[in-house]
Order: sequence, then C-alpha cells, then structure tokens
Amino acid sequence: MASDAMVTGRMSPEKKEEGNRILASLGSNPSQAINQLYDFVIAKRALPFADKPAQRTYSKEEIAEAVAWVKSLRGSAQLSGRFATMTVKEAKRERLIAKGLMEGLS
Repeated sequence: MASDAMVTGRMSPEKKEEGNRILASLGSNPSQAINQLYDFVIAKRALPFADKPAQRTYSKEEIAEAVAWVKSLRGSAQLSGRFATMTVKEAKRERLIAKGLMEGLS
C-alpha cells in the first residue's frame, strides 16, 4: 500500500493562520487546497493564477477588413517584380537557389 507524500512550503505564520481560517470557512483545508492545485497543474500544465495577457478577439468586421487589405496588396508596388506572380512555394525555391542551397532547373 502506497503512503501519501508530503509537500513542504514556507510562509509567514500570519499568512498560514489566516489562510487556514479562510480555507476552513470554505469547508476545505491546506491538504485539499494543495491537492486541487496539483490536480490543476497536472491537467492543464499551467498555474490557475498565472498572469497571462488576455487573448485578443477580433470581430467579423475586423477580419473582413484585414482580408480585404491583404487582397488589395496583389498587384501593388509591394508585390511587384518577379515575385509578384509566384506562389509562396515558388518564391521560397527561388530564394534557396539564389543562396546556393538548391540547384535550379537547366
């Protein structure tokens, strides 16, 4: 039969007393709180209270505007020259050939 492992942490006595009082008022205890924390970390591979920037969401209008802008670049000065009519794959191939990392077709 496996025994429980012990986790040790350090904090001020005041923090421990106040935390224990609050946990008790919530119907919990330090062991249960620590077990729940570990369960969360194992399941999510993240901390439940980690400061993360809020992920930006975009409206349908913003997405449509961005798509229209990208489409407007076709034929503009930014895409002129020999790469303007190439696919991304063709442009990458040309760059590799120019760097001597790939042989061109004879």
